[in-house]
Amino acid sequence: MPKNARERFDVAVVSRDPSALVAAWECARIGLRVIVLELPDVELGDAPSNAGGVVAGLCSDLGLSVTIQDPSRGEENIYGIPANPFSAAVRDVMGWRGAWRIYLDRLMPIMSLGNERSLHRLVRRRLGARALRLLVQPRLASDLGITSDVDVADLVPGLSEATTRVGSLTLGVIEMMAADPAAVQRVELAGGMPGLRAALHERLDYFAVTRHRATAADVAPGAKPDDDATLTFSSTGSRPESVRVSALLASRDFVVPVASTSLPSGIVGVSERAPSLPAALRASREAAASVRQALLSRSEKPPVGPVDLGG
Repeated sequence: MPKNARERFDVAVVSRDPSALVAAWECARIGLRVIVLELPDVELGDAPSNAGGVVAGLCSDLGLSVTIQDPSRGEENIYGIPANPFSAAVRDVMGWRGAWRIYLDRLMPIMSLGNERSLHRLVRRRLGARALRLLVQPRLASDLGITSDVDVADLVPGLSEATTRVGSLTLGVIEMMAADPAAVQRVELAGGMPGLRAALHERLDYFAVTRHRATAADVAPGAKPDDDATLTFSSTGSRPESVRVSALLASRDFVVPVASTSLPSGIVGVSERAPSLPAALRASREAAASVRQALLSRSEKPPVGPVDLGG
């Protein structure tokens, strides 16, 4: 059994991908005392989407060099959904017959798809089952490790609405490109995801964040609603350790046990609701900001760390 948890941290972050490390950085840079448990990583491709410029912006903040990959003219797509039904990439995979089937998307009656939640249903209805199987699903698997259906609004916010406005999914991709050219760009990271993770480790070390490579972790709420939670974790070849934490940033399965308490918590990292790295970065930063605000507003229980709001 682990020894009694005596060491206390303001925030614990349970990480499986770089976006959770960004949440830890957001908390540590203002002086909160942070512990990070890194569990086995979620597999992410080394050239993530640059939608909203989010990934490129993070790399700029970290001083990492990146290469922005712009698709060839006429070959633009969003997670395999083509802007041009007759692009070379589409014809290579689908053949001319398949390309003409995708083109039918532009001839179908305008349909109200603004409330469509299922990406699979949206693609099947507009482009056909073969396009889903041969164009979209392989991209989701290679880029995001996703093999099941995903919410359209979580993966590409605004795509269903754009499709409804212009009456076509492929034209909807073009409208998304017009609003944000980065939507069809990819970011080639120097050193790939390991390089991004290493750069974030450097920032966390600068702010004296405690980091552990963990093989397992568990969180237990305190005896009273306003008590600290106890975070227990194990690493290869070492005995379980426990610490007390005043806030938790982790995946949903860790956050649920403390949801009924007053412990500030938030969901970070790639998840069903944030399936891409840009979405996970946005969600993780929002969760970190919420936890920071909650901790700083509790006058009866000040943070452990030497808070500096200029950080």
